[in-house]
Amino acid sequence: MKSKIIALGLCVLSIIACDSNKQEPFQRPESLKYTIDANTTDDQKFSYMLGYQFGLPCFRDIAKQIGEYFEIDYLVQGVRDNFKAFKDSTFELQISNDSMKAVDSIYAVIVNERITKAHPDSATEMSFNGDITKLRRYVDSAMSALPIAPAAPFKNIEVKIDDNTSILQKYSYIMGTQLYKMFRGVELQFGTEFDIEYFILGTEEGSIKYLDSTYTMQLSLDSLKAINDRYVNKIRAINQEKMSVKNSSTAEHAGAQADAPVTK
Repeated sequence: MKSKIIALGLCVLSIIACDSNKQEPFQRPESLKYTIDANTTDDQKFSYMLGYQFGLPCFRDIAKQIGEYFEIDYLVQGVRDNFKAFKDSTFELQISNDSMKAVDSIYAVIVNERITKAHPDSATEMSFNGDITKLRRYVDSAMSALPIAPAAPFKNIEVKIDDNTSILQKYSYIMGTQLYKMFRGVELQFGTEFDIEYFILGTEEGSIKYLDSTYTMQLSLDSLKAINDRYVNKIRAINQEKMSVKNSSTAEHAGAQADAPVTK
């Protein structure tokens, strides 16, 4: 399954502001498993920021496309399970690749149906005079106005995929596995491992905040932006160092070739 909502690129990190509440009241757990306090490291805060940055758009934007919100417990389980699979090659995800493709196909049809509903009539489309940007804006606005089913309660529990698991729950789990892949991609760019639990925490709180405007996240948007800016500078420094090493190696290689004796 390919994620259609976020392109990973650390040099262009941006904080996405929360929209206003769309589904109040929303049932959430009284507390989450992790907290941010004076002992929380910058890397953990960065992990949290990534969870918010990747999880919120996925949660918000795909709901507009499919007419349902991901179930947070299943979304988180997908993140956690794919992390385990990365650490342990014998660990298997709860959904096979074939099942993932089947679920993705089901939702592709649903998305197409909603896009069709949001498409303007011929007269309205003609008024755009072939301007694709206007057409896209119209469709985006119309899709945002389509109904979205109320979100399921977030219980903050471990969940299992079985015969009684709904298609939406499976899709939520699958998207969670994709979120972990994106998180792992960031780790590879930085050449280090970040804290998966704080990534999950950011994903949870971003989703909750979108559904319940009264919820207070543990890091404000200003704090998230400050963390973002620090780590953008870090990745730039890392990339500059890599480029410097590459250029040095290329120069040394060219010099060695120039000094090599010429054989006849």
